[in-house]
Formats: sequence, C-alpha cells, structure tokens
Amino acid sequence: MLSQLKALHIDLRLTIAELAVEVAKSEPDHDRLSAVRLKLTRLSGRRKSLIECSITPHLRNVSPEDARRIADLRHDASGIAVATSDHIARWTTRQIAADWPGYRRASAVMRAAMLKRIDQEAAVFYPLLESKTARDAA
Repeated sequence: MLSQLKALHIDLRLTIAELAVEVAKSEPDHDRLSAVRLKLTRLSGRRKSLIECSITPHLRNVSPEDARRIADLRHDASGIAVATSDHIARWTTRQIAADWPGYRRASAVMRAAMLKRIDQEAAVFYPLLESKTARDAA
C-alpha cells in the first residue's frame, strides 16, 4: 500500500506540473488541457479509493493521536471534494475559453491545494504504513 500511495503521489505531482505548463500558455490548448485535467481527476480518484478502501481500514490499531490525524484528513476530504466538484463544474471548456486569465488564477489555487493535500497525506500515512509494514514483517 505504501508503494502504491507513493507512486500515486508522484504521478499526481507530475500531472499537476503538466497542468501548470498548460496553464502558463498565453492561450489554452483545449485538447491538451482537457486531457491533463481528465488524467488528474482519474489519478485523484484512484488515490481517494486507495486511502478510503485500503489504507484507512488497514490502519485500525493506531494511537489516539494518529487516529485523530487520520480522522482530520478524512474530514478535510469532504470539503476538498466539494471544492473540486465546484471547480470542475465552474470551469467548463466554454468558460475557460471565455475567461482564460480567471481560469489560470483558479487553477493555481487548486494546484496549490492539491500539493498541500499530498504533503499532508504523506506526513500522516507514510510513517504509519512504514511502521505497520515493519511490525507485520517482524
């Protein structure tokens, strides 16, 4: 699970960087932009599924402090999901074409939030999964 999460985090960071390259252009390349946005959405879904269906259930017996940190991540995920859905609904291809500078600003905010979330997940899950793997191997 740890290697899967790390790989997804790497793929997400790379795709966020791809999106940054696209958004830095003076005019949108709608086909490329749509492809990168779709890739990012799919990767995010895979990460969410891994965390909810595999990682969190696997980490049942953790300290109260670690349980609180996991619960905080899960709680924050709800707000992030709403913000992401709102962003995707707001920024259709037509709206991006109509307000490219606005999309560029909104995308920068979303990319920063996604990178922050990846860092938070890594800070919580990597040590817990490393510790659990070491205990299970002993």
